[in-house]
Amino acid sequence: MTATAGGPMVRDMTPRQSADVRVHRWLMIVGALLTAVALLLLSLLPDPPAEATAMTAWVERGYSLLLWSNELLFFAVICWGAGARGLLSAGRAGPSARIDVGGTALTVALVALVVVLLAVGRLVYPVFAIDLSTEVVALLVSSTFGALHVAFLGLAVAALTLSWSTRAGLIGRAVGIVAAAAFVAGSFPWLTPNWWNSLVPALVAAWGVFLAAVTRTGNSGDATESTSTTG
Repeated sequence: MTATAGGPMVRDMTPRQSADVRVHRWLMIVGALLTAVALLLLSLLPDPPAEATAMTAWVERGYSLLLWSNELLFFAVICWGAGARGLLSAGRAGPSARIDVGGTALTVALVALVVVLLAVGRLVYPVFAIDLSTEVVALLVSSTFGALHVAFLGLAVAALTLSWSTRAGLIGRAVGIVAAAAFVAGSFPWLTPNWWNSLVPALVAAWGVFLAAVTRTGNSGDATESTSTTG
């Protein structure tokens, strides 16, 4: 175990643990990329109509986009959740309020994406061949965008807090601030232009990959000033 000057104890990892860290990094990267593609597909949908009676036709026009977004979100949530859980726990040498807040915020974002998954899934899959009324379709569509709003806000808090505790230092903090601002702006897709709604998913992918690459782990080179080593 290695002690850093003025810092927490950094534990050495076995080869098996190092391999597990690499797997979790890739899981987080894949999860972020799949999430971005799913969000991009949703951003390509035409603006939903204001009248509930026109919602069914809107769903039919965007059926393929909704279907593929739904399928990708399922795997995205699993990969990102598993990857983040493994990486955040591997890098902890003690209690950290920032990591606790960031991990909770990311969990909230992923749970909100599960709500999107369920709402969109009911729109595209005829469960027991039950026909949905126009009011129910309108509720599911509005719930989808409401859950997206919550997901982006959760990602904003996660970007601000988790990027603050990486081995990227000031660069990581700057990336976190920019990403958080972009995610907050992207949390109102019914107010922002289509080009911006399509750009935000790319920013989600970039931030997710960046976070996976620079999240601290026990032997990831975080100890820059090693002062002593004990057996």
